[in-house]
Amino acid sequence: MRSIASSSAPGADRDGIHGGVGLTGPTQDRRSFLRRLGLSALAAPTLPWGACVPEPSGAPAERARASAGGAEDPRRARLITRPILIARSDGGVRMVSPPWEMPAAYVSMATRQLFVDFDYRDQVYWDLHAHISVSTGVWRIPLVEDPPKYPITPGDELREFEELTMRDWDPTAEPAEGDIRVVRAAAVPTRVELSCAPLAGGSAWLRAGPWDFLQAGEPNEMLCREDFGSVGTAERYADRDCTNLLGSVRVLTWSVLPEFLPSQS
Repeated sequence: MRSIASSSAPGADRDGIHGGVGLTGPTQDRRSFLRRLGLSALAAPTLPWGACVPEPSGAPAERARASAGGAEDPRRARLITRPILIARSDGGVRMVSPPWEMPAAYVSMATRQLFVDFDYRDQVYWDLHAHISVSTGVWRIPLVEDPPKYPITPGDELREFEELTMRDWDPTAEPAEGDIRVVRAAAVPTRVELSCAPLAGGSAWLRAGPWDFLQAGEPNEMLCREDFGSVGTAERYADRDCTNLLGSVRVLTWSVLPEFLPSQS
């Protein structure tokens, strides 16, 4: 793949080419990453192998069905019924879904920073549809709600991100809505059904679903983008039998949005 630092790269920025500042440095290995992530890494279920596209029918789909405990979903999605659920400060609930290994990149909406593994920097640049300012080194990344080829002007604080290495990323930090992570993985159909599932600490119980969406699976050589956002609204109960309804609550987790899947043409 041609380096993005090349002056012949297509679609040059108004104030500079796609290039910016190259960053180097060692990347943490999987063992170090999981040690920092802690027990939440244990929540990651077993997923099938493949590229960052939905698994086709056949043997891979059968493996997904087996890992879901034989769920009779038409797409043979893996089934999640007892995830780790954590209350968020904004009133929502996070469904924990840690990556299998250190991401190739992470975009933080809270800090306006992009953390990137130098070995994957060029590919991350293309996958995020980014522009990099040659004068400042900031990455200009379109948001999920932006239309294709949305023009980002210099000084757009919502879409400009400081580039740092993955060594600076804190995997224990609470993700903000709109955060992006790019991982080496397949996109796998997932079904979530919550039948009186407890919040961490037992402060409430949730009933919801079924919800169907895509998530990243086991590592492979392709990069896959996941966005952190709402996947649905759950009923919130005060008791473990889910009889005393308190209200509703948004549930947020990581998912692969269909519009960011690579073309299969």
